[in-house]
Amino acid sequence: MTVTAGALIGLLALLQDAKDIQPAILRFTQDYYKSSADLDDKISAVNYLGQYRHEKVVRVLSPLLCEATIPVRIMVARSFARFCNIELAPKELLNGLHSQANSGKKQMSVRIEILRALGDLKYKPAAASIARFVEDKEVWVAKAAIDASGKIKFAEAIAPLIKALHRIEGKEGDAEVTVDPLDGILEGVDAGSLFKRDPREPKRPSVRELLRDPIVESLRKLTGQSYSAAKDWDAWWQKNRAGFKLPE
Repeated sequence: MTVTAGALIGLLALLQDAKDIQPAILRFTQDYYKSSADLDDKISAVNYLGQYRHEKVVRVLSPLLCEATIPVRIMVARSFARFCNIELAPKELLNGLHSQANSGKKQMSVRIEILRALGDLKYKPAAASIARFVEDKEVWVAKAAIDASGKIKFAEAIAPLIKALHRIEGKEGDAEVTVDPLDGILEGVDAGSLFKRDPREPKRPSVRELLRDPIVESLRKLTGQSYSAAKDWDAWWQKNRAGFKLPE
């Protein structure tokens, strides 16, 4: 008998539900909240519990998205990015994105990781929020939203993406990219695939160099069209948006 990938995932989920994960939660609680726990201990505890893809785990970890130190918030978001069959995980990520606790400049790296996680989970209820972040003044937040738009595929992102392309084609695109917000925050922890400066490069890239290709790629994924310049995308969108349907 052939077992499909979907059936196998469902079977694993049933097995997960069937076994008691309370010992894992207890171990996490003891390791994370012990008085001597340092940052590495807390991150290790989060990564340990994050192996268990279960709604109970989401309920235990989700408060940390807004209450823990920034490195721990980042690791919780990364853990939830793998919870593709747990409906509560992207809901809590979206709540964390909207939370005042993650709204400041110091929390920019947390918003980036949450946006990336929502993109990985292809969470369509986050579409409107992600579309707004496409034009965020912080270039790294904007890039995370641009990438997430191409993964989730929702029509609401098309106009903001075209507007962002117009903007970076102008003088604003000449600005040098700011320092990666994850630099120094996750020492010893894999910072993922966010752009990191090659130390051999004589200077940082411009905003245009960083964002242009991701914007165009996301627009191609969303529309099935292939243009380079903002004016061409704009002309196509003005002509086709009324009856537009996302390509299969």
